[in-house]
Amino acid sequence: MNFVRHIPDSNENRSHKENRIAHDLPILFLPFIPLVIIVPVLPADFSSRFITVFFVTLLFITGIYSMRGDRRRFLISCILALIATETFWVSVWPAASSLFLPAEFFLLLFLIHQTRYLVEEMVWSDGTIYDLFGMVTALIITGGIMLGTSLHLAGWMSRSTEYDPLTIHSSFAQALPEGILLLIRGGESPFGVSPLASVILMVGSVCGFLLLVLSAGKAAGYYVKNREQ
Repeated sequence: MNFVRHIPDSNENRSHKENRIAHDLPILFLPFIPLVIIVPVLPADFSSRFITVFFVTLLFITGIYSMRGDRRRFLISCILALIATETFWVSVWPAASSLFLPAEFFLLLFLIHQTRYLVEEMVWSDGTIYDLFGMVTALIITGGIMLGTSLHLAGWMSRSTEYDPLTIHSSFAQALPEGILLLIRGGESPFGVSPLASVILMVGSVCGFLLLVLSAGKAAGYYVKNREQ
């Protein structure tokens, strides 16, 4: 608890937190790369469930670590991660596989919470162009995982896609890279057609466009700043 008490509040001087996310980017990418490259190609068997949930748990740990600069944000992320992690691990057992869907919902809340932090740091950070590139990449992967998770949940809620409890972990893993591709280039959802999925795709397309505009604006700002010096 002493560690939590020493985390600064959000209204403290921003200089204590400036560029912190840029320093944490290598840690954030630890779960990102396996989740979007390795996990989706694993066979749909019982052992792959543990690997999927392990890397999702690692995502929570690294995400919490990156948000340690703000006490309120840190505590909220801990609560969301604790609920989601427990539910994910219980869902590994076939008898409780239906709990994977509520776990996805809390993962989505956690990612939304983290994305707000990433966008805030990207807008206000005065780091280098390499920091900007890293934050944009982190936002693309995080946003893609959010989009894929949302579409996977939407397919279940609208019953436009039939999920087998034995393969729900593998279908979720396949949704993550699909979400990144949809965020970048758009397209149709592979998880069924429903009004909810259409709205999610529209929001994802808008967010992807805004991220592109914001990134271009920040890159142009760096170029002008360096040219004036």
